[in-house]
Amino acid sequence: MIFAVLSLLLAAAPISSADAVVIVLNSKNSVSAKTFSEAKGIVEKDAAAGGPLQQFVIGVTTDDKKLAEKYLNASREKIKMLAEEKGNPLAWYLLSMEKNDLRLLQKAADGGNVQALNALGALVTQKALASKNLSTNAVESLLAQSFENFRQAAVKKDSNGYINLGTCYLRGFGCQRDMELAFVCFKAAAEAGHPEGMDNMSACYQFGHGVEKNDELSLLWAMRGRAARGDAAAAKWLETRK
Repeated sequence: MIFAVLSLLLAAAPISSADAVVIVLNSKNSVSAKTFSEAKGIVEKDAAAGGPLQQFVIGVTTDDKKLAEKYLNASREKIKMLAEEKGNPLAWYLLSMEKNDLRLLQKAADGGNVQALNALGALVTQKALASKNLSTNAVESLLAQSFENFRQAAVKKDSNGYINLGTCYLRGFGCQRDMELAFVCFKAAAEAGHPEGMDNMSACYQFGHGVEKNDELSLLWAMRGRAARGDAAAAKWLETRK
């Protein structure tokens, strides 16, 4: 019964054009391989039909340099107008990706764009942990900034935000260490289809982090994580237990 209930919780919903853009920007590691492939196909189709947002997204994510140049040249002015005249946070984020501009990334984060919040939080966390010249207070201040960025992304129900916030609670980055809250965050990410969230759920059940140890559920979530990444054997194992 528990396997059937969890299958219902993870049932895939149809992907809209707007959702497809978010999925592609969040990267293929934040959803199942199948979901990412479907989302990418939707964005590519919309871009080919002339959608400026989708063209810019393809432009900043594709490895095809000629296609990137074509789409960026076709859509850049429209995205700039959306950012500068409308103050659109997603537009600021896309421009920051093209130019690798931290100032534009901050504008996007200030506007509440979840991709920018996660990216900025990750950069600040890396700075805090990598620097050998910062005082303890300075490191704690930076980690508190990162925690707040991740918290804001999680409040918007972003799965990467849940993962990042859960990691903060697990390790005590910018907050008091809290295994139960870490588990809550990882559970939210896993139920949203995030493979890393599934891996973390497996670890939580294996080691009793924020929840009672449960080998059956640990195995279940481990197999869900593998299946989400395209492991056919794991997917078959799950099918036999519905």
